Amino acid sequence: MTYLIVSDTHGRRDRLEEVVRRNPGADGLLFLGDGLRDTEEVRTMFAGRTWEAVKGNCDGFFLNSSGNSGVTEELFLTLGEYHILMMHGHTHGVKGDPERVVRYASERGADVLLYGHTHIAQENYYPAGPRLQDGYCLPGALYVFTPGSLGEPRGGKPSYGVMELRRGGILLSHGTL
Repeated sequence: MTYLIVSDTHGRRDRLEEVVRRNPGADGLLFLGDGLRDTEEVRTMFAGRTWEAVKGNCDGFFLNSSGNSGVTEELFLTLGEYHILMMHGHTHGVKGDPERVVRYASERGADVLLYGHTHIAQENYYPAGPRLQDGYCLPGALYVFTPGSLGEPRGGKPSYGVMELRRGGILLSHGTL
């Protein structure tokens, strides 16, 4: 299964549409906040496929096309055999202390943590065992992935992520426009 991971479009729906056009075989789209309005039209392109989103700090009170605000600030999903924690990251201080959110995701049993907010594309892997500065021992491995920003990238080109979930393996990569 292949999922597009997008964050921080900030009004650049054209870039989001371009990412979707470039990846027609994607099984779904995971949106990590700050640009929920940009996703409404793209959402119809994923009819019958996975489409999940969380709200970012710039999304305010968002009403989706069905008239409700059913978008939360974080979401825990099971995709295949993997547990995915999605969030924008602003409520967990990802810009100041990313290890705090790593611990938070690990304690909830996540295999993959996806967040935005930083506007910087990053990928980290934390193996099981003593790893964090506070001495917390991760009971299982954790992939941490930030797709960067399609709308306002910091230090590079507009970027997004691709996550491939295979039996026994997770592949994460970044794409740019």
